[in-house]
Amino acid sequence: MHRRDFLRGAAATLAAFSPGENVLARAKTVPEFLPILDEKMARGDYVPHYFERELTEPVLLCDEQGRLNPQAVGWSRVPLVRANLSGHWPRKKKWNFWNWISPGFVFSVTLADIDFAQFCAVSFIDFETRRNLGGMAMKRSGSFPMPEEVERSVRFESKQMRYAQINEGGDIQVSFDAPDLKGQEVKAEFIIQKPPGHQTLNIVVPWSSERFQMNSKHNTLPVEGYVRVGERRYEMRPEECHGVQDFGRGMWPYRSYWNWGVATGRQGDDRIGVNFGSKWTTGTGSNENGICCNGRLYKIMEDLIWEYDPGDWMKPWRVRTGYSDMMDLTLNPIYPSTTRISLGFLSTGGTCAFGHWSGVIRFDGREIEVKNLIGWAEEFAHRW
Repeated sequence: MHRRDFLRGAAATLAAFSPGENVLARAKTVPEFLPILDEKMARGDYVPHYFERELTEPVLLCDEQGRLNPQAVGWSRVPLVRANLSGHWPRKKKWNFWNWISPGFVFSVTLADIDFAQFCAVSFIDFETRRNLGGMAMKRSGSFPMPEEVERSVRFESKQMRYAQINEGGDIQVSFDAPDLKGQEVKAEFIIQKPPGHQTLNIVVPWSSERFQMNSKHNTLPVEGYVRVGERRYEMRPEECHGVQDFGRGMWPYRSYWNWGVATGRQGDDRIGVNFGSKWTTGTGSNENGICCNGRLYKIMEDLIWEYDPGDWMKPWRVRTGYSDMMDLTLNPIYPSTTRISLGFLSTGGTCAFGHWSGVIRFDGREIEVKNLIGWAEEFAHRW
């Protein structure tokens, strides 16, 4: 297939990236499950708990041929992997995704380069009024830089929207302006605070030597500033509004399918964040599961059990560990956001259910009861 043929109609197929049962029960029935993992599961040697190597020194993600560097596989408490992707068009996927979430609303911006197009996508949801605004601006791939390292500034500018995230090692300054988003101007100015020594969840997932993914997951980062939608101003207060980042770089297979969930906020004197996923990492010996308490990361080294009803997104979502007793949380949804777009060989779709998490987490000799912690859970599938 020629690149010009592949590009034709691509813009019309893409929705705003947002970023969302037991995977063993659904792996063979869901058409968007990763074929690479399907083959691994079929061998019958799946083990749901394992040891993940902790990285402590900087390392390159790829070798000189653009394949996975085995020394990059593992996890770390700070970003250490530089995503030096090259070649392999159109398998390179890059994104900088942020959710800034409080009990009353969520505001998100995504910058992405999916190798044949780039885009900036924005979403705002008021949980109380159920007001939902979203939009996207497209550009040709390579129109703006997507840095190889996590802690770097990024910018986007078009007629539809302007976005800047200035990261120079301390707190992150963010500005956003969309003059006409469904008839409303959306403007935001705020600071993402980075407490000294705050740890993050950084992983590399090895599907194969030519298909792999690096992620950096950040949560519980206090946010101070505002978002204005039309005439209404929403205050972002650091005691209740938190930033959640998903920084991703990798060589993706054509089909991908995942669950992702986040709980983030305050519980008494503790600032608690939980990141958990499923399906796209199952069977690889790596995962995106971890607890962040007061800036300290506690890695969960096992695949999680997800129990939910894809026929009714407003029913509770339960996510738990099956080997250890580190986590048992249930999301009670308050707002499901669904995306479905398909055009032949390209498609994206899924549901992200925002709500409140309750249950228990255990780590480092502590047991914390979680009550009504804001967050989300999702199921998403792509062909791209």
